[in-house]
Amino acid sequence: MARWIAAFGCALSLAVAMPFGNEAEADGVSRQVYRHKRCTAPAMLWTAQTTWVCKASEKCCYDRVLRRGNCIGASDRCF
Repeated sequence: MARWIAAFGCALSLAVAMPFGNEAEADGVSRQVYRHKRCTAPAMLWTAQTTWVCKASEKCCYDRVLRRGNCIGASDRCF
């Protein structure tokens, strides 16, 4: 009898918790899709702040020696 009560309790808790598990469900509301992002270089004492624009799928990198920003692929590394 205790097994039946435990099984019923587990089934009941899953039945209650399952509908609340889908937080990413489509709700039909149209949202803005960002295609670009504005990148900002780290602030330095003697230079002005530099900004540049990359695609949303790219990574922002800043070269401190050349003092310019560039965009690279998401899987690449900044040097």
